[in-house]
Amino acid sequence: MLEPDLHVASVAAIDLAWLRERGVRGVLIDADDTLVPGDDGPVSSDALAWLDELHAAGVRVAILSNGTSGRIAALGERLGVPAFAMAGKPFGFAFRRALGAIGTTPATTAMVGDQLFTDVLGARCAGLTSVLVAPLTPGRHPHTRVARRLERWVLAGGDRARPLDR
Repeated sequence: MLEPDLHVASVAAIDLAWLRERGVRGVLIDADDTLVPGDDGPVSSDALAWLDELHAAGVRVAILSNGTSGRIAALGERLGVPAFAMAGKPFGFAFRRALGAIGTTPATTAMVGDQLFTDVLGARCAGLTSVLVAPLTPGRHPHTRVARRLERWVLAGGDRARPLDR
């Protein structure tokens, strides 16, 4: 349940052909540390070009974030996409709400995010294609930094591979 369908360095590394091969017609994307560094900062030109490529291909996009309302709404407005803040990932209701807004089904939608325990787990449980991107920052909050260490351990195979770095 925690293994993503694809693990890439950034959103710009997600190939449109790979999405098409899986029948993806909609993309839900996390904001913090996926599109923007931390909970602040601009969207990179590479990420903007990737979003433009999705739009040109007719792929529907929405932001699905556990971030705060005003900031996420402003980001969605700036990018011209629906934005759902304080969404409640990894719970299914968060994904269902966003799917309804972009008019796609779980089988035709991918979730793109930087966290295993919210983005990937939630996507897998909801039946979406899951794409894990390397986080843009180590994490602003202490709980995020702890989660990142645990994520690295899980991605490395847990206790079957090597012990957690200290």
